[in-house]
Amino acid sequence: MGRTLLFIAFLCTSPDISGQSELKAITITLNKYIDGTATGDKAKLENAFHPDFNLFLISADTLRTIKGSKYINRVEPGKVYNRKAKIISIDYENDTAVGKIEVYFPDRNQVATDYLLLLKEKEGWRIVHKIIDLKGIDHAEKNPIHETSNLTALNETLLNYIEGTANGALARIDKAFQKGFNLYYVKEGSITVLPGTRYLQNFTEGKKNNRIGKLVGVDFEDTAAYAKVEVRMPERERRVMDFLLLLKIKDEWKIIHKSFTTNNYD
Repeated sequence: MGRTLLFIAFLCTSPDISGQSELKAITITLNKYIDGTATGDKAKLENAFHPDFNLFLISADTLRTIKGSKYINRVEPGKVYNRKAKIISIDYENDTAVGKIEVYFPDRNQVATDYLLLLKEKEGWRIVHKIIDLKGIDHAEKNPIHETSNLTALNETLLNYIEGTANGALARIDKAFQKGFNLYYVKEGSITVLPGTRYLQNFTEGKKNNRIGKLVGVDFEDTAAYAKVEVRMPERERRVMDFLLLLKIKDEWKIIHKSFTTNNYD
């Protein structure tokens, strides 16, 4: 497969004992998704996914949203599906994570790449959202020129977010995000949703904010991507790690949803 994985720092490469425990727990949740979809086990799927999760993909250059409940209801109990899936990577910080899974469909000669956004509730890790890139296996190998073009376009969107929020450039912030996006984080062991419209009210045109952002890494396929951004806020002694899900809509990358976790500034 012609995947691109560009991480300046992949913080889970050498986890400590606590990190190993979290990776194991995330892996268990991802395998519930893999096994549940392969064997028609709805109980595993309902346990792996948050009740309000959705799926997002691009079809004919248009963003398509599928309700998670509808997705699970399509699965026939006990039916074995001809799909072969494997975990490609896991990245996490505290109570936020993204998993990348590749699914091969032999009957259709297609391969899907899933980017799964996970958050850790009191009960454990749950998949909150899923974005998908789907293509024929014969188109899975990428042209290097296409890869460069995609990376350039992704970088532009991410810089619009990083620099726009730092400088109060509302047009750039608006350009970075898809309409209807939300922010997700964990508060007191529960998943909290902040509407994007409310988040945008934190920024005033032309007002600079003391926030220092940098791109930690990006992983993408043809129409789907995941990016990790670190934002430091010295005045508030905060360090925020953003996990961003992006889709390419009519040749323009948009942030579909954002989750974040916070540490003390150091």
